[in-house]
Amino acid sequence: MPIELRDQAVLADLLDTESLSNACDSIHTILHLAGEAHVGNEHKQPSTHSIVVTAENLLTAALQAGVRRIVFLSSSLAESAASGAGDVTAYGKAKLAAEALFSNACIKGEIETVILRPVNVYGVGMKGNIASMISMIAGGRLPPLPSIASRISLLGVQDLVQAIILAMNSENMNGRTFMITDGQAYSISEIEAAIYQVLGKTAPTWRTPAVILYAASVVAGLLSKAGLRQSSISARTYRNLMNDNLFDNASICKELGFEPSIDLYDALPEIVENIISTSEQQNKSQTRTK
Repeated sequence: MPIELRDQAVLADLLDTESLSNACDSIHTILHLAGEAHVGNEHKQPSTHSIVVTAENLLTAALQAGVRRIVFLSSSLAESAASGAGDVTAYGKAKLAAEALFSNACIKGEIETVILRPVNVYGVGMKGNIASMISMIAGGRLPPLPSIASRISLLGVQDLVQAIILAMNSENMNGRTFMITDGQAYSISEIEAAIYQVLGKTAPTWRTPAVILYAASVVAGLLSKAGLRQSSISARTYRNLMNDNLFDNASICKELGFEPSIDLYDALPEIVENIISTSEQQNKSQTRTK
């Protein structure tokens, strides 16, 4: 029977066990997606300790309240941390440790768990490297990228919601962990070309040498670390651009009936429009305050 969603709000603090107990009272299923978000700047990562502590606090409260299931929104970076391949970060290791808390409780028969590992999510209001690329291309501040053959997996926000609902309502999926992607393998160079097209700009015919892009990424990261300039770009950004970051969604499609409904190129016009509109509003606000 599908879970009934209600709009009653109960405020709680993941570091306050008493308020968590109140929030978990009479609850059937918990969707845990609260916490500090992963960011691109390797020098400004969220507290990995808090990721584990807040997961532990929520699990304790859920067990005391007799909650039946927790659906934990983890990250593809936990997959990388588990395999030791790809983009291994402290954030990914912390997500993996939080997963282990829920999985161990599941193994003991204390609670049902389903763990979801989404890749980077696109949609209106998105953050991250692609959003930065759109903003910089729109403003004429991004030189053409090198010819990049690497491919990445992505996920639309609408499809992430679909996967979450499937995980909350699924039967016989207790203890399972699923990767979520839209099933596409995106070329960085093709994404760049699509952004130019949506912006109505002509893509340059020349390419920046890879060594120059690497040097610029390193300098941007050092300036950010020193507090001289805010930037999400660093040497890690360059590494991620140059290496494949692909994941398989076959399990969630087969076992949960997940069917991606959109790809990045379908969503790109609305994303670009929102980024440009937001940038224009910010510029007007800054002009009025001067």
